[in-house]
Amino acid sequence: MKVLGIIGSPRHGGNTEILVNEVLASVREEGAATDVFHVADKNISGCDGCGGCFPSGVCRIKDDMQELYRKMEWADAIVFGSPVYFNYVTAQAKAIIDRTFCYLASRRLQGKVAAPVLALRRIGGGQTRVQLFGWFISQGMIPVRGAIGYGAQKGEVRTGVGGGINVTALEEARQTGKDIIAMLKRLSK
Repeated sequence: MKVLGIIGSPRHGGNTEILVNEVLASVREEGAATDVFHVADKNISGCDGCGGCFPSGVCRIKDDMQELYRKMEWADAIVFGSPVYFNYVTAQAKAIIDRTFCYLASRRLQGKVAAPVLALRRIGGGQTRVQLFGWFISQGMIPVRGAIGYGAQKGEVRTGVGGGINVTALEEARQTGKDIIAMLKRLSK
């Protein structure tokens, strides 16, 4: 079992990174191998809509997305983390989503388990999770519930509440790891 954590935050050490790392720690406890891709300090251009990738399955833009493509193909499951900015993922995370257009024809993400992990101050977690589910499903991935963590300042998700009822953000992140492993085990039968 191989799980990739994508941290779609433009800064290091923030709430998204804390939550994604908690999910990855949880899956490692179950014996999974993990890897992380952090968009901070990476150069990922947005999709330019050229359509050249659709027949070939290969994006013509050469940047740090090439590294992420390799990691996504390696993984059996993807934890997609982002802060919520104006009721959606960050611009950096959206660029990743758009650049996976090249995978639609080749279906290289099909069958991978996918979990959204969102950090936010107040509002937008529910609708952002639903939007990510739409991306997962369009790629043929198998979504699990994921985690939402609340915290206004860097590090506050460590003591903040989660998106569920009577659960902390870290508890929800750990449960997401367990849900990923459970789904991977079901799929391997």
